[in-house]
Amino acid sequence: MFKHVLEVVKPQVSGTNALDIISHIHDLDRWSSFDKYRQSSRYCFKKMKQYGLEAELFPIPADGEAMHGDWIMPRAWDAKEATLTVLKPDGSADFTLCRYTQAPCSLVMYSKATSPGGVTAEIVVLEGGSKAEDYEGVQVHGKVILTDQSPRDVKLEAVKHGAVGIISDHLSWGACRPPLELPETLAWVSFDSDYRHGGWGIKKGDTQCWGFMLTPRQGYELRKLIKQQGSVSVHAEIDSRLYGGKLEVATGWIPGRSREEVLMNGHLHEVGAIDNASGAGVAIEVLRALNELIDAGKLKRPKRGIRMLFTYECMGTMAAVVRRRDLFARNIVAALTMDCVGGRESLTKAPLSVWQNPHAQTSYTDTLLKRIMTHLAAEEELLVSTKYVDYGGADNIIADPTINIPCPALIECPYTDYHTSTDTPDKLDPDKLAWIGTAAATYVYFIANAGANEARWLAAELAGEAHAAVVRETNEYVARHYAAGAPEADKGTLGDLWRSLAYLQYRYDIGLDAVPRLAKRQAKPLREAVKPLKHQLAAAVEQGFERAAKATGSVPRKPRKVRKRQASGVVPKRVVIGPSCNSRIPRDEQEAWEEMCKRNNVAASSALFWADGQRTVAEIEELVEGESGRRDVRLMEFFEAMEKYGYVKLLHG
Repeated sequence: MFKHVLEVVKPQVSGTNALDIISHIHDLDRWSSFDKYRQSSRYCFKKMKQYGLEAELFPIPADGEAMHGDWIMPRAWDAKEATLTVLKPDGSADFTLCRYTQAPCSLVMYSKATSPGGVTAEIVVLEGGSKAEDYEGVQVHGKVILTDQSPRDVKLEAVKHGAVGIISDHLSWGACRPPLELPETLAWVSFDSDYRHGGWGIKKGDTQCWGFMLTPRQGYELRKLIKQQGSVSVHAEIDSRLYGGKLEVATGWIPGRSREEVLMNGHLHEVGAIDNASGAGVAIEVLRALNELIDAGKLKRPKRGIRMLFTYECMGTMAAVVRRRDLFARNIVAALTMDCVGGRESLTKAPLSVWQNPHAQTSYTDTLLKRIMTHLAAEEELLVSTKYVDYGGADNIIADPTINIPCPALIECPYTDYHTSTDTPDKLDPDKLAWIGTAAATYVYFIANAGANEARWLAAELAGEAHAAVVRETNEYVARHYAAGAPEADKGTLGDLWRSLAYLQYRYDIGLDAVPRLAKRQAKPLREAVKPLKHQLAAAVEQGFERAAKATGSVPRKPRKVRKRQASGVVPKRVVIGPSCNSRIPRDEQEAWEEMCKRNNVAASSALFWADGQRTVAEIEELVEGESGRRDVRLMEFFEAMEKYGYVKLLHG
């Protein structure tokens, strides 16, 4: 049903224009300075206004203490200049190793300012630096550490042992090549909160330090110089400030014929053209293309509006959810997160991944996006490698059931130049940007204009996917049963198969029940139309189970549920909106918390997502086992702790 929309949209979406927008955003965000971040938000706002779109800028705090759900916005940080100069043995300047205004990634984000005139200190080469034992027998007080670890990991111990600064030639984990294959690349690194709570970035009261990043070649040469001379000193001057400020969120939209909307979201304010100027650039291009088609009468004005909203990753998204309830409270029926997209795969080595909704939010949106991309791949000559994976948390955290917006995500990560100075616009492919933009535009417009007929089709497509999953699960069980040489424990039992099939039925029933939301005025007949699909799925599960029993010569006996007296009488209800990042767990209890989760086979995010205030702990345990593949999941201790920390309220039946 989407093919007409796709054919109308395809010639209108310009990858070249998207790349131009991306390049302008990248020119600002690559400085990692909040004054530039505000400029990039304003650029997006002005660009959307230029295209005749409705647009708005609204502020969110960047003060290091404002909490939205379980996420805390970092403090604002501006940088004007920073230099690191290597000195000759006589103390005079030899050469400049780093200069922020020439290479922004050379300065660790959130570095504190030096005193006027700067700081001169000797370099100490340190193995590691993130652990206290790394400093045994090494005198670093009043000196600068040179390490191959990330300054983010080294900061606390370095400051504790008296170091005045950090130099690092670390290259981020996301790079797909060994460091010496990227000899002129700088990792983009920021100092983090002391205890990694509330998300990344510096929070109010955190330890401050300064640091510089070197390329692998610079690191090699500096280490060689130190070995030759025996001692090398540097002079650092940094003009920066850390403060309680604000960020501006850019949002733009095409009005629909109702208050409901479909959303494209993601983040700005990271160093790369791919991560993440690309998502915002493609989203703006999608709005431009759709708006022009609507104005020209080639597409009719949709029933629902189509909006884009890009902010600071995760923390900014949660701030928008909490502070702009007028946008998020029941108005947004579906979304699509546009993360890093459009990279030249020959350079980036990363396929286009689709992160699907969490199982507790099983939705037609995953099915629709897959159908669109499959059709586009068959019709286009451009080869785009795609893969479909389970939920992963980025700005698609709005798929959390407490927010209740089904939202798959498009993302290409990790890739060769991920979080580095060489994540530049030349790594992007305009044809691929147009391909992704066409898929995104088709997705958002189709949902924006969907009514009862589209809802029935989506329900049928989702049911078809559910049947395919049942057949696949059944066939895989039979194949494992007869696999030569496979350990018996890996083959599973017929009881395990029944649990898996029953879980699939339960999960897809959730998705089918959600489809009528697309046509509220006809919700009752749509619910009636969905009932036969659910009955057919239940029958397919029974048939699959019996077929597997016959194929393996087993008796089709279903396992009996184990009665858990306490867990069956307790219902957890979440009281904190959005995913948890353990901000409310005291630091001195974190280790015990992690050990408890490990001991009880807890999949924490999955357990919370299933906790809807209706399901018992025992029911959630079964669902977590079905989603995660874990066995013997025990959640009473987990939910008791979550109540202690203020994440849930336990209702006793």
